[in-house]
Amino acid sequence: MILTSSEMQWVSDRMKVYDIKYQEIYYEILDHIITAIELKRTGGDTREIAIVFQDVVDTDFWGYAGIESLALQQEKIYRKYVGSKSSKMLRSNLLDWRIWLITVVLSALAYQLPNNRFTHIVFLSAIFLLAFTPLVYSYALTSRNVKTIKKKRSLLKAHVISHTYLPAMLLNSIIYLPTFFTGLADGDNGFKLMAHWPMPALMVVLMFFTVLNYSFISLCRQMLRKA
Repeated sequence: MILTSSEMQWVSDRMKVYDIKYQEIYYEILDHIITAIELKRTGGDTREIAIVFQDVVDTDFWGYAGIESLALQQEKIYRKYVGSKSSKMLRSNLLDWRIWLITVVLSALAYQLPNNRFTHIVFLSAIFLLAFTPLVYSYALTSRNVKTIKKKRSLLKAHVISHTYLPAMLLNSIIYLPTFFTGLADGDNGFKLMAHWPMPALMVVLMFFTVLNYSFISLCRQMLRKA
């Protein structure tokens, strides 16, 4: 038996007391509770909606703590799923022999490029763009396509965007890690050190971030298609 509009509203309002921060999980649990209540109504349970609701919560979810625990478990499952998809995509692209072949050829050709300030600026600008584009792209795409209800966050948006931070974090490491080995204390010197790398080395880094860029943008698109 389908619940009345007033009963549906009561259930929706009652669900606000639970700490479920992601709307996808919220809707999944809400749908399960409504379905369970409707089954009880069909079976002849005519008790007040508040009583039937609590009966379902206690029976199916082991009470208030059970619902919040389930929400956390669902978040962990989704985070693991996104992580698995991300890792699989990265491995597939980074271990592609064609990428390695192109990288070797382009690195060899990079010896012929003029080793001057302008060329370095072009390469470094391209690397920066490739490193930060996935983050900006995923934020813009998910913001446009994923709408959230009041006081709820999007599970997809939060965890997909968190993965697109990786290229920027890796670039930051490439820039600043050398300072630990050269004894340079000034962070700007780490960037200046990278600015003087030989062209073949910059080409390898450029190709690496090209693969990362493609992988994480593809991840974002794929996750949105499945949403």
